[in-house]
Amino acid sequence: MVSEASERGTHMARRGAESRLATKLLPTDARAHNRTLVIQTVLRSRDVSRADVARITGLSRITVSELVAGLVSDGIIVETGSRATAGRPGKPATLLAINPDVFTTVAVDLSQPGEFHGSLLTLDGSEIRHAVVDGNARGDGAVAQVLGLVAQLAESTTIPIGGIGIGTPGIVDDSGVVLESTNLGWRRLALADVVRERFSVPTRVENDANAAIVSELDSQHSDDLLLVRVGAGLGGAAFVGGQLVRGASFAAGEFAHVRTPPAADGSATVEESVQSLLRMADRLRDQLPDRPEAAALLEATQRQIGALIGQTLTPAVAMLDVPRVIIDGPRELDVAIIAEAAQTAIRNQRSLVSGRLCAVMPGVNGPDAVLLGMSGIVRSLAIAAL
Repeated sequence: MVSEASERGTHMARRGAESRLATKLLPTDARAHNRTLVIQTVLRSRDVSRADVARITGLSRITVSELVAGLVSDGIIVETGSRATAGRPGKPATLLAINPDVFTTVAVDLSQPGEFHGSLLTLDGSEIRHAVVDGNARGDGAVAQVLGLVAQLAESTTIPIGGIGIGTPGIVDDSGVVLESTNLGWRRLALADVVRERFSVPTRVENDANAAIVSELDSQHSDDLLLVRVGAGLGGAAFVGGQLVRGASFAAGEFAHVRTPPAADGSATVEESVQSLLRMADRLRDQLPDRPEAAALLEATQRQIGALIGQTLTPAVAMLDVPRVIIDGPRELDVAIIAEAAQTAIRNQRSLVSGRLCAVMPGVNGPDAVLLGMSGIVRSLAIAAL
């Protein structure tokens, strides 16, 4: 099913997050690097002159003029008008903007329970269409669903697709191979290659929690964050010192199988315990209309989830000295309650050395976090390929 996106948020990416990751995506060739830098600057700043671009990027005016001339000739940048400067004689500055019809991008989220979500986006991150397909398949069936979802979105526009980004649960290496995804039944699946070969465009596959943390960077105003995703599975991501932490085996943030003291129901890992509590929360939610005490029990259950997450995260918070932890979860959970309980657990366990407390809070992007993160990542990838 493909739907118009007029009522969804107009911008599906945070520019600050995109710019922080862009340095890893820029070409190494100096001219290509500068060309990409000019495109990104015009895209982020909107209605800037050549002189503005030179000032923002630190490039010489001659270099900027040469690059802009080529980009205008290629149809990537357009001249939109002029801007007179008060009190200064001479020719008004010509304003520049990105041609929105250069390309579109596709962002896909495979982490939602029972559903795969996809967005078709303009170059500036505005969502054109949103599509949802069944996400219960596994193995080759799940791959077929992903390809079908991307095809739906790609076929709904006449503007070229400049890049495809996919956020998936599981361990993903830096070449887009899904090393393992228990939820989707994948092991050593070269998903980026499969999608790239089918659609012949640059493709990036990323762990869903990594994509979600990218979407939070700008709003949190911090280069040091931990993020936990609660839902069909349990996973995390770390952004430390302005860099996404992947780990030696690309499994940074995979804390779901950390052992905890066995619970009354026999749960032995943090994920088993959290999933057991989530099932209890679902049952209590169903009882809300007929059972007066269900609301209080539901809140207590969600506080248990938060406390368990906080206890498990405390060593990482202490070792990395991060100022913020973001909790991301589905709409049916009261993530604010979970975050509050997690913060209390961390404060109760961690002795204060620096005098600064770690703040635990809900994510600002909710269920759209993975799509938001992937849209920014794939846009940088597509711009670098122009």
